[in-house]
Amino acid sequence: MKLGTKIQLYTTVMTVIVVILINLFVYFSYKNFSLNAEMGQLENRGINIMQELQNANADNVNSEAVLQAFLLSDGYVKVIDEEDNPVVRISTETEYASLNEPYRTNQYQKSVSHEDMEFVMVSLPVIWDNGQVYNLQIYENVHFLYDTFEVLKWILVISTFIILIVIFLLNRVITNIVIKPINKLIDKMKKTDDTSKYTMIEINEKDTKELKELSEAFNEMMLDLKAHDENQQAFIMNASHELKTPITVIGSYSQMLKRFGKTREDVLDESIHAISDEAKRMKYLTEQLLSFAKVNREDETFSPEPIRIVKLLKNITKRLETVYDREIELTFDNTDVLVLIDVDTFDQLIKIFLDNAYKYSSEKISVNLHELENNVEVTIVDRGIGIPQEDINHIFTRFYRVDKARARKTGGSGLGLSIAEELANLNDISIDVTSRVNAGTTFKLTIKKVKKNEEVK
Repeated sequence: MKLGTKIQLYTTVMTVIVVILINLFVYFSYKNFSLNAEMGQLENRGINIMQELQNANADNVNSEAVLQAFLLSDGYVKVIDEEDNPVVRISTETEYASLNEPYRTNQYQKSVSHEDMEFVMVSLPVIWDNGQVYNLQIYENVHFLYDTFEVLKWILVISTFIILIVIFLLNRVITNIVIKPINKLIDKMKKTDDTSKYTMIEINEKDTKELKELSEAFNEMMLDLKAHDENQQAFIMNASHELKTPITVIGSYSQMLKRFGKTREDVLDESIHAISDEAKRMKYLTEQLLSFAKVNREDETFSPEPIRIVKLLKNITKRLETVYDREIELTFDNTDVLVLIDVDTFDQLIKIFLDNAYKYSSEKISVNLHELENNVEVTIVDRGIGIPQEDINHIFTRFYRVDKARARKTGGSGLGLSIAEELANLNDISIDVTSRVNAGTTFKLTIKKVKKNEEVK
């Protein structure tokens, strides 16, 4: 269902429901007010009759004559005893004589339906000529009121239909006015989609606040898609370029083997070593590409939890000391400090920084943990060749390398620190870098600390 149709339908239905409820309220309020007003008049008439009856008793006047004088033009007056037997009955129509209401000691009034006729009645206790307490009951035929009610009902029904038609037409006009700029915006978006380019939508200052926000959101989405597409293209180009170099080397040495491999042992030996090195490099590069792709998509296995970070760092450094055959010094303030991290991704993050420290330095590597009030700082320090100041802001860019020749010698792919940044973002860890050429590099990781009363692995 179209938005305009839905707005028109909902508005019309809700308006009709409100109108019907208001009309019902008006109808029954008027009906109740009219009947109560009529019963009030009957009550006053009854009180007047009681006073006249008292005067008649004092003057020895016949009570029936008093009742006859107060008879309505279309009604019925009767007096009944305690056993509901009529003492006096005076009626303008013979069929009214069958109207019966019970004897009560208290005064009451009500509306009565009888043989398709509508009456209002009032019953009052009265002292009769013989000194007994009887009920004086006065009935009035109020067919004229119900005729008015019927006219009112049809007026309200017809007015409801008229209002329905008017509201429907007005809603259609208003909906078209509201939807028109949205449809124009949709047409602009479709044209943008047809051009296969990331074209921005011109924001009309006359548009409503919501349309402006929608246009701005669309433009922001286009910019994000453009940036994503450009990054993707750059990633593919960089990956292709990185893979092209080892493939070219392998191809060149393969040609040398074809020509001289059988006759020259030095060429054979050199080619085998070169092809082996480039194959290892390609394997490492593809593993890094797979790691980067894995980190950039949402991993269902990612589950941060409170961890004793000192214990985790001890396991990692001890394991890598054996692999690197180099000392990794670990210092810390508190062995029980807790941080909220995912163990697997944090393990990979620390390995990347330690691997960089191992590749670009020859002395021992230092890992220091310092506990703050709300955070924990982990620093990885190497005493290697360092990073030039102008390159520090770019080292987390994919495939960026400070020295391509040096990176090729150490086996770097230019993806390690980019992957590290993604892993840090997943764990809500901030990274700071300080470095001096030929003095070394320090990576500082700031991790949020958690309370000790939380679950510990």
